[in-house]
Amino acid sequence: MRENLNTWVEKQQEELVSFLRRLIAIPSPSGQEKEVAAYLAEEMRRVGFEEVIVDSLGNVAGRIGRGRVTIIYDAHMDTVPAGEAKEWGFDPYSGKYEEGIVYGRGASDDKGCLACMVYAGKAIKELELKGDFTLYVVGVVGEEIGEGRGIKHFLEETGINPSYVVIGEASGLRICRGHRGRALFKVTLPGKAGHASAPELADNPLYKAAAFLNLVEKMGGTLAEDPFLGKGSIAATQVECFTPSLNTIPGECAVYLDRRLTLGESKEVALAQVERIASLLGGKVEILKYDERSYTGHPFGGEEFFPAWCLPEEHPFLAAFKEAFQEALGREPVVGRWGFSTDGNYTAGQAGIPTLGFGPGNEQHPHSYQDQISVKEMLEALKVYALLPLKLAKTS
Repeated sequence: MRENLNTWVEKQQEELVSFLRRLIAIPSPSGQEKEVAAYLAEEMRRVGFEEVIVDSLGNVAGRIGRGRVTIIYDAHMDTVPAGEAKEWGFDPYSGKYEEGIVYGRGASDDKGCLACMVYAGKAIKELELKGDFTLYVVGVVGEEIGEGRGIKHFLEETGINPSYVVIGEASGLRICRGHRGRALFKVTLPGKAGHASAPELADNPLYKAAAFLNLVEKMGGTLAEDPFLGKGSIAATQVECFTPSLNTIPGECAVYLDRRLTLGESKEVALAQVERIASLLGGKVEILKYDERSYTGHPFGGEEFFPAWCLPEEHPFLAAFKEAFQEALGREPVVGRWGFSTDGNYTAGQAGIPTLGFGPGNEQHPHSYQDQISVKEMLEALKVYALLPLKLAKTS
């Protein structure tokens, strides 16, 4: 089977690279995925997916098979903005291809993984890697502004109840069985505005912010730690206030905090920790919310809270994934965790669906001006994605 798969994949290289370069050439910042979604649906139909679904939020899903075991392959279509071309040294939407590397916004986050998943579907069809499974490859919208919201909407609207979810994000071909969660807090510190020439008549909230930031820094050392996911963390990312002039003391100021959550750290626990130190200075704490619309016009939003998750090391899903990896690539896989957050915070962290992550690409390249992906890694990931559904059908 490996020999047949290797031969097939080698013949698909040029077509796969062309598909990825075209995906990159279509700008798709969050909320602007319409054109790339249409192209993805077109390619899914062209390579043999049996059904293509576009839900009301704009997620695109291609189906292969009608078997007992339902598997979701999840990769997102949206990207962060590219920024200025001068920072890249070339047009970030050109899909630059040089010496086995594809460069550009979205190459590693997340269009390279998406392209591999689509062509894994093509491999399953053309090589008849059939089994008692139903595979959906889902191109998700809005992941960059709210991890998990897109796939949550898709599953709820369609009623699909997956047995397993594979998150396609850059992992350097490691099998990732979890990552920390995250929350964003806004802490408003009160004061009394006044003229800077008479500071004794005002109550300067910036001094309270300084004291509060010192307490935040100390809190970092007290947070919980998990032996696999690591320690929770907290970081101040922005201080904000408004005054009509530079010689006016503000009436209040806000501090924004990024809180990374390890296993066992709930929303309630994390919120109470910040409230405890903010209350010492009269501060008010809130979890940030976002309120957007998808490219279809559908409301898209929620709290900026995303739980941690971790699949147990002894889970049969991981055993089957290792077997597929070994059979596809002829070597043992490395199992690890992600440093960033993904749609797994919904599928595993909230819905409790067995979830693993796997993809080509270096974790350092997403969101950077070095966004890139190795074609060699893409071809290897494609092989694993193609064999995994059959392994899961046999072991479930």
